[in-house]
Amino acid sequence: MNAVRSIESLAAGDGQHNLFRTLGPTLLISMAYIDLGKWLVAVDAGSRFGYDLVLMVLLFNFSAILCQYLSTCIGMVTGKNLAEICRQEYSQVICVILGLQAWVSLLTSELTMIAGVAVGFNLVFEHDDLITAICIASVVVNLLPYTLSRLDTRVAGMLNACVAGLTLLCFVLGLLISHPHTPVNMDVMFPKLSGESAYSLMALLGANIIAHSFYTHSSFVQVQRRSSVLTLGSLFHDHLFSILFIFTGIFLVNYILLSSAADESSATMVMNFQDAMELMHQIFTNPAAPIVLLVILLFSSHIISLTCIVSSDVISENFFGMKLPLSAHHLLPKGFSMILTIYCAKVAGPGGIYQSLIMCPVIQAMLLPSSIIPILRVSSSRLLMGRYRVSLYVEILAFLAFLLALFTNIIFAAEILFGDSTWTNNLKGDPGSPVILPYSVIVLISCASIAFTLFIAVTPLKSASNES
Repeated sequence: MNAVRSIESLAAGDGQHNLFRTLGPTLLISMAYIDLGKWLVAVDAGSRFGYDLVLMVLLFNFSAILCQYLSTCIGMVTGKNLAEICRQEYSQVICVILGLQAWVSLLTSELTMIAGVAVGFNLVFEHDDLITAICIASVVVNLLPYTLSRLDTRVAGMLNACVAGLTLLCFVLGLLISHPHTPVNMDVMFPKLSGESAYSLMALLGANIIAHSFYTHSSFVQVQRRSSVLTLGSLFHDHLFSILFIFTGIFLVNYILLSSAADESSATMVMNFQDAMELMHQIFTNPAAPIVLLVILLFSSHIISLTCIVSSDVISENFFGMKLPLSAHHLLPKGFSMILTIYCAKVAGPGGIYQSLIMCPVIQAMLLPSSIIPILRVSSSRLLMGRYRVSLYVEILAFLAFLLALFTNIIFAAEILFGDSTWTNNLKGDPGSPVILPYSVIVLISCASIAFTLFIAVTPLKSASNES
């Protein structure tokens, strides 16, 4: 309980500086974008397609900034989180499906966190037993949240924000120091899309926009509706600056990884986990890089663990109508994630871990289009937002962000159904190469997600229907 109250105290501005009111929640959210899976996705895309997807990464990053900003506006204006509003404005069936999508997004985030810490542990200590490393990682990521939960809520909130800020700073500066000569090639910035790049494009989409973070961010800031210290207009500008500042740093890291992989790999493509590690060793020439990597993963896993407790509580209570103890929200996602990670390691060894780290962002990307629609509808509703309803220009930008996510999913679904790309054949499975997720399951999730997106797109909010 103290973990949740510490975030509420942080967002309410109970700390010594009001800066934590807006910067703190965004820092906590940004940790979900710092894990080994996101790095591998950028390295894999850069080694395969060079600079062809740089502009798409920039567009995905801008879409993430816009969605996170609108989520904060919804939470502050209504005094409710996005999941609460969805429960009021949509039918029970739609809410259950949205809740399942958010839960899957949360689970994949936990899985990449545990797998990343396990891989970092093996790299630093030159340990080869993946199962042991996964068990150790599952325990370690739970220790710090429980330790800090014994502190005063205000102190814990500020400490969590400081840990997140220090982690992000070390992440960005460490990468710049390890690889200071990053080329900027403007002639190849325009995207060159094909069926072969559809899989990497989906992975980059899921690595830059995370569906369950919308509900989490709106939950963090909803207490600011009751605050009288600053006006909502001032809070909007402060949140926008915080989100722009932090997500620009995230894009910078993705660009460095992608461009460095494009230059270092030459004609060599990343085909497995060993190739990716060798390429990352070429990028990070500093011998202390693996230790710094593990430290960053440990601190970011603490923040991810903390925010996932809040996410799980918000999702289960508002979408499924279940009020569970916080210990259940702490243990259940990690328990499922640990079982799935051990399964991947048992079935396919290090190759299974590599597949899971790349596949998780792809699954998260499948859940995005339908998760963006509630943000678009609620933020543009005059009944719900009143005079703080977003302007027409912002509404158009949000709609374009939705179309970008939807078209990316459609291209992926068309390629996986009718294409003959290398990655589609790999997903179908070759003799002797185990597959952690069956091809039929991927097709089913992709098609069901697009169908649900089209359904919810033509389903108006209850308040809009009543007004009509």
